[in-house]
Amino acid sequence: MAAFGPEDALLSAEADLVEQRAGILLVDDAPENLTALEAVLEPLGERLVSAQSGEQALRALLHEEVAVILLDVRMAEMDGLETARIIRSRPRTRHIPIIFLTAQASDVEEIARAYASGAVDYVVKPLEPDVLRAKVAVFVELSRERAERVRQSQARAHAEAIAATVRKLQIVSDAALAHLELDELLAEILERARTLFDADAAGVFLRDDDDRGLTLRASLGERFPLADREHVSFGEGALGRLADERRPALLAAVELPPQPGAASSRIDSFLVVPLLGSESLIGLLYLGARAGRRFAAADLELLALAGERVAIAIEHAKRYAEGLELVEILQRSLLPERLPSHPRLELAARYRPSGFAAQVGGDWYDALVLDDRRIGVMIGDIVGHGIRAATTMGELRSALRAFAIEGHPPGEALHRLDRVVQATLGRGMVATAMFLILDAEAGTVTVASAGHPPPAVVGADRRVRFLETTPCLPLGIDDHAAASERVHPLAAGDTLLLYTDGLVERRDESIDAGFERLRDALREAPDDVEALCDHVLDRTLGDHPGQDDVAVLTVRLLAGPSGPLALTLPATVDSVTVGRHQLRAWLRVTAPELEIALARDLELAFSEACTNAVRHAYGPRDATFSMRAELVGNEIVLEVRDHGSWREPLGERGGWGLRLIRAVCEAVEVERGPIGTRVRMRQSLPLEPAASSARPAAGAGSQS
Repeated sequence: MAAFGPEDALLSAEADLVEQRAGILLVDDAPENLTALEAVLEPLGERLVSAQSGEQALRALLHEEVAVILLDVRMAEMDGLETARIIRSRPRTRHIPIIFLTAQASDVEEIARAYASGAVDYVVKPLEPDVLRAKVAVFVELSRERAERVRQSQARAHAEAIAATVRKLQIVSDAALAHLELDELLAEILERARTLFDADAAGVFLRDDDDRGLTLRASLGERFPLADREHVSFGEGALGRLADERRPALLAAVELPPQPGAASSRIDSFLVVPLLGSESLIGLLYLGARAGRRFAAADLELLALAGERVAIAIEHAKRYAEGLELVEILQRSLLPERLPSHPRLELAARYRPSGFAAQVGGDWYDALVLDDRRIGVMIGDIVGHGIRAATTMGELRSALRAFAIEGHPPGEALHRLDRVVQATLGRGMVATAMFLILDAEAGTVTVASAGHPPPAVVGADRRVRFLETTPCLPLGIDDHAAASERVHPLAAGDTLLLYTDGLVERRDESIDAGFERLRDALREAPDDVEALCDHVLDRTLGDHPGQDDVAVLTVRLLAGPSGPLALTLPATVDSVTVGRHQLRAWLRVTAPELEIALARDLELAFSEACTNAVRHAYGPRDATFSMRAELVGNEIVLEVRDHGSWREPLGERGGWGLRLIRAVCEAVEVERGPIGTRVRMRQSLPLEPAASSARPAAGAGSQS
């Protein structure tokens, strides 16, 4: 775990020595000999260090840097051979070359012992000054070269240590800088930190929302033993005090409590560093090691550096999650809360925000019922993100809805919308939009597009086609541009898919690849329109990070009613509207000769019977009621049945629903029993078309 080993320490010690100027150590017990040596070597210009005994020489080597040693062999007390042996035994001085000086040239045995003790040369007195200076100069130069190699080696070791530290820090930082959710971020950081520091335990405590302490949010490996619980109060225990002091710490060994079925273990070393946010402490990061291993101070310093990046990442992840939640709430508040219901159509929609940033997008969709036969469907995309894109989205959606309600066809509506953009937003705001009017009875869809991707249609046979639209520039570019309309057939069972460009566009590929991916997804799409939206998003986007918001809107044309109409609906107010629309569509197909006024009377009576079932037959609980309509001979027979306990209306204002039903129908039967209530209504069809309505439609404002 330590950053350096023994060899590194030796290099460091040697480097400290070579920072000094190289010297020459002269050792002789005769002062006159030392004076003579100094005179011979002075022309070299090197620092000369003198010693009159072996003991003085050894003491001098403790704090002097020496390039070469000139050592007299025969000295009193400790001779030169013993002094050389001790010099060679010390790691710090064993590399220094020794030149022996002697007055005896014939003692072969002594010369052999001198070389055996580590001498590099053997000089006999009287000395030849030039020869001695040349020899010493060579060793001084060699010493300088060695010193330079030591420096380079130390620099390499230091650089490698720094590089290793940077790599470790980078590995942790890569995880910290990734766009991950908080839980994923913590798990990734702990896994990397435990691997890099060879730790057996790792974890993160984060500050509580109530600001009373810290709670263990994520951990790996051995359980952290310094806290009895997963919660730590400020100022209490080792962690609580460290949290208060906001400082890193290297903690000593701690016994782990025995686990069930396992022997007790020991954590020998702990690193704990604070996670400091922009304003305050946000948590603590810890690592633990067992089995006799210990962390070093360098590890604590490195983990503290990593902790700075981890704290930034945690703050970013928290802000991103909070911002994304607020953005989605705002985005969805600008989209329709619910899609309209229609007896011949099924609608579903989805909105998926961008995966890159917590920003409000400009994708939108809308749908509204224009009349009994037609429904308007629209979708658009504002260029850019942020509050301006969101507010513009709301403005354009409202404006296009207003133009649709006024009765303008798709092309004219988009032209008017472009004028709104030009007049109020200017050319700087660019948007695409598409407006369709789907006629359920005629089986047609009229399409106009302003730079928007073409809608897709999935047939009942699973064949996929893209509806052609007349090319037109997006809104906000050319005030003379006008979207043209195209009419396409739409058969019962066909499913229409509108979408924004984020579904098919990717920066690293052709748009054709996106359309082909969408085509493949639609071929395998489920029948249910809700499931179809989810399937398309999952198949086309998948694990690919969304670079833009995506909105999809699906509309399926249902077959017209044939035979009796029979439905079972939840006992809610919304079901009354659904039932009324279903009856209207059934009457249009089954009894096309029925007068409009008479048809509206039957719809009203039918709605009142459904309302009574919802309001009077059930209490505050989930329940259902059934409705049926059939043609029996020349009579239309309507029936509403519930399975609840009938409650009489309260006050004088109650009971008007049944009176209204009797007023508009030829015959009404009400059966009440222990298993529920059945209301049966009959109305004869006219034998010949009437010149005028025989009876005005009952007012729609009556109350049940």
